[in-house]
Amino acid sequence: MGTNQDNLDRSNTPTKENRRIYWVLMAVSFVAIIVSGAMLAERIADYNKESDHPLFAYIQVQSTDFTFAGRSITLTEDTIDDKPVLRVRYGNQELILDVTVPPQQPLPSLFERQSDWMTMDFFADRSGMSMDEFQRRVKSEEIIPRLAIVTRTPFGVEPINEPRFESIEQPKNRSSAEVRRDLWRFDCYEFLRDGTIVHEVKRFPESGKSLEYRQNYAKLRGDPIPQRGEGELEEYSWERGAALKIMPRAPAITFEEQPLRNAGWTLPVTAAGFLVFFVSFFFAIAPNRTAPKEKTREA
Repeated sequence: MGTNQDNLDRSNTPTKENRRIYWVLMAVSFVAIIVSGAMLAERIADYNKESDHPLFAYIQVQSTDFTFAGRSITLTEDTIDDKPVLRVRYGNQELILDVTVPPQQPLPSLFERQSDWMTMDFFADRSGMSMDEFQRRVKSEEIIPRLAIVTRTPFGVEPINEPRFESIEQPKNRSSAEVRRDLWRFDCYEFLRDGTIVHEVKRFPESGKSLEYRQNYAKLRGDPIPQRGEGELEEYSWERGAALKIMPRAPAITFEEQPLRNAGWTLPVTAAGFLVFFVSFFFAIAPNRTAPKEKTREA
């Protein structure tokens, strides 16, 4: 009886040889993490160096009356046919913008009251510069900033996907407007230095998962492979960067133009290295296990 109990205890106790294997696995996985992680960082850095994506910096306007490119700009709140509007005057040009998300609280400044749907920003490309250097160059007029207004209109565009529940009619209220981001419309107005205003219409970008679903579904049906809809807020564009300021929740990162697409084998090897390292570590330091002793029966 004692011999069987001793054998059972030894079978449940990690031997020195087993622990040695776990420590070796830790060392091997640590080396794999260092090597593949360094190569992963190098590939991401190479992608960022070779890509020509701009990096825009923004300075939000806080004044309703100022001068830009030698012309005065004024912003005033007004009503037309009992509907609230925002009047923006740039030299001889005037924009009349419908207040698409009325303010819930009587905040002191115009920009605070209209911040849910409108933003006005100075912006410029600061690629290859720190923020401090960018601000210094703007002050010294080495960099000439641009100026734009971006507005958000809930339920402003038609859906890309076909409705799945045609019989369910969704009310157009503030809550549903925050959920149906695919129906948001963004109007981008840039104030050019020649006194004109350029207007572009954009829509909320479709998520990578939704696009992949539509593409896979089209493949199964033998239909043409759908692509992204025209007029989306493109990643790395100034319109997208400004529109982020008036979104309750930022859009998901798209799949198409990400540095990790250049990672290759280095990403899964680094991830697997971390997994093996931690699993081996916990097994290596696990305390000895002993089987419970059998209770002796009383005569």
